[in-house]
Amino acid sequence: MRNLLIAAFALAAAGPAMAQSDFPEPPMPQMSGPPMEGMRPPERESLAQMQARMTQVFDRLDANHDDVVDATELANARGGRMLVRMDADGDGRVTREEFTVGLDAQFKALDKNGDGVVTADERPQRPR
Repeated sequence: MRNLLIAAFALAAAGPAMAQSDFPEPPMPQMSGPPMEGMRPPERESLAQMQARMTQVFDRLDANHDDVVDATELANARGGRMLVRMDADGDGRVTREEFTVGLDAQFKALDKNGDGVVTADERPQRPR
């Protein structure tokens, strides 16, 4: 019994030291680029309003104005991670067409009651 207690104590004392790694975690990437004002949706938003708001986001991210947001543009901009989901063909680029199709699908999924307006209660709640 005494040996069991000594072993348990030794494990408990060594736990924090064992949890440390010789390989430090890489730092979190710092988001650069202009802040994405206007990202928060209004309480009620139609498809046309969402398209207008999100098109502004796409245009801000498309730094070279070629109607494609590529991996470099996504990596260097705030708010770019949400567009990655719209990369339908998985090539690391979001074309304006992929963006439009993805946005329409996103709106349809959010508009749970099908009334053509997404309200705050239909949007997923994010922890604060």
